[in-house]
Amino acid sequence: MSSIKIVSGFLGGRLIKTIRNKNLKPTPARVREQIYSWLRPMKEDIVCLDLFAGSGSLGIEALSNGAKKVVFIEQNQELYNNLYKNCEQLSILDKVKLHRQSAENYVRRTKDAVFDLVFLDPPFNKNYINSLLPKIISDFSKAGTLIYVEESNFNFSDYDKHLKLLKETSSGNSFGRLFEVTQ
Repeated sequence: MSSIKIVSGFLGGRLIKTIRNKNLKPTPARVREQIYSWLRPMKEDIVCLDLFAGSGSLGIEALSNGAKKVVFIEQNQELYNNLYKNCEQLSILDKVKLHRQSAENYVRRTKDAVFDLVFLDPPFNKNYINSLLPKIISDFSKAGTLIYVEESNFNFSDYDKHLKLLKETSSGNSFGRLFEVTQ
């Protein structure tokens, strides 16, 4: 088992344990540092959605930096169990909601949930962005919602009328883009 260091906030320096799993590709520390430099100062009352949570590093960083609540979605049982243990060890279970289900089912079945910050970091070999992003924009967002998308090859021009590109970064073959919902 290896670990990821939380890079900022009140949990900064603490470790998130990770397991070896071919489906897990944690966002590198350098990219997480970049994301949270973009988001500072973060409003303390924000509610965050971390789809394809994996290790939970993005959502845990959000809590560490002042988010009020984070909803984690992780389908893989082994990754879900590890995420639960990490939240328990960090004493943040009262600020999180964990769902062991697919991102598609969560997005399709959940009603009346609006988020201030959404992390969409799916496996690169599927077409999750194009299938999930329209529903996230229409059903889980409001004007001003921030959506961070990490993907190897994503054509965001399809979403120009709904999203404003704020920032972007890259690491290897991964591109991270922070958008703001405009309507």
